[in-house]
Amino acid sequence: MGLRFKNQDFGSCFFITTSFANNNNFGLIDGVYEILAEAINFRLDKERSKLLAYVFMPSHLHMVLLIGGVALSDFMRDFKKYTAQKHLIEICKSNPVWQERFDRQAIWSYDVLTTKIEYIHNNPVKAGLVDSSEKWLYSSAGDYMGRGKSPVEICKEWW
Repeated sequence: MGLRFKNQDFGSCFFITTSFANNNNFGLIDGVYEILAEAINFRLDKERSKLLAYVFMPSHLHMVLLIGGVALSDFMRDFKKYTAQKHLIEICKSNPVWQERFDRQAIWSYDVLTTKIEYIHNNPVKAGLVDSSEKWLYSSAGDYMGRGKSPVEICKEWW
């Protein structure tokens, strides 16, 4: 199944990647991850969506998102707009903060879901940011490994 998937409505599950403008490492700036966490929590609550896994990286983020009350494109548009309104433009000294598009892949099986979650959790280790995935604060890895709660609300009820 390709990255472009027409059904992006209620009940669909996606692996999403979105990057900062020009692949800048805005995540290294103090306060950026906190704004992203606040924005995702706000959107999840407002749109009745569920986040199954995520990681914030210096230049991008990954999520596995179960769409609730809004289309995926609307969720992402509103998430990016919310972060910009929460002073990311001033903190990052960039306008735009985000690349316009985002990539998504439909999750159609348990195997694909677990593969994507493993990929997300191993991203900071592969990048050399930490030596074990649960040590990266802005990831759902700690939630899954029982080593603490991340700043973003995670739904683990699927397993």
